[in-house]
Amino acid sequence: MRRFYCQIPEEHDQAIELPAEIQHHLTRVLRQPPGSPFELFDGRGRIARCRLGENGRQALIEELICQAPPPFEIELIQGLAKGEKLEFVLQKGCELGVNRFILSSTERSVLKIAANKEASRIQRWQKIAREACRQCAQPFVPEIEHCNSLPSALELARGRLRLMLWEDASLPLKELLPTIPPQRISLLVGPEGGFSAAEASLAQAAGFKTVRLGPRILRTETAGLAILSILQYLYGDLDRNVSSFSSPKNGKDTS
Repeated sequence: MRRFYCQIPEEHDQAIELPAEIQHHLTRVLRQPPGSPFELFDGRGRIARCRLGENGRQALIEELICQAPPPFEIELIQGLAKGEKLEFVLQKGCELGVNRFILSSTERSVLKIAANKEASRIQRWQKIAREACRQCAQPFVPEIEHCNSLPSALELARGRLRLMLWEDASLPLKELLPTIPPQRISLLVGPEGGFSAAEASLAQAAGFKTVRLGPRILRTETAGLAILSILQYLYGDLDRNVSSFSSPKNGKDTS
């Protein structure tokens, strides 16, 4: 069933006016007749199963589902990467259940965000996250924050377990993971050139434990996703047989 991102009012009379983009996409692009089923999600855990109204402008809500936030949360502090790498991390991070992204400049970051472009970049990143969540049926859209320096990003970390991927680390991941599932993990990943020794010292002072994944040095867009998969399997929902909402079909972004 097709799904669209839309703010769902707290109070409604089983019918809400659809944004113009969603109206156009349903009636003009998809040519859906009145009564056609679709879903709306608001990025905060609420999913509305709807049918298209007679005038093509309204969503008639048949069922409203409120999903509880996941008990296990991961925040990814990612060094800014150039080109499409950062967008790839955002997309796949959403698929793997990241709850919060902190995108940070570091000593070796090639990409730098000018102050006058920060708001538009965050808006674009948020749109990418919403679209990724729409496609993978993730009801919670993660927060996205930007920091101009690694020290500022480290101050925002919330996880009790803090892991930093670093090629010069000596401990393997399995030696740092607790048997009791943590409620929140902060994961720190560097840009293309990795972290400097000074940055590793800063992170360690902030409570991060340096770790590496085997003998290979992974790319910035691979490293975080690899460890995210491991963490979600061990502590999250990758190994759980849970009922899910209908998988939305791919389509034009209407968020």
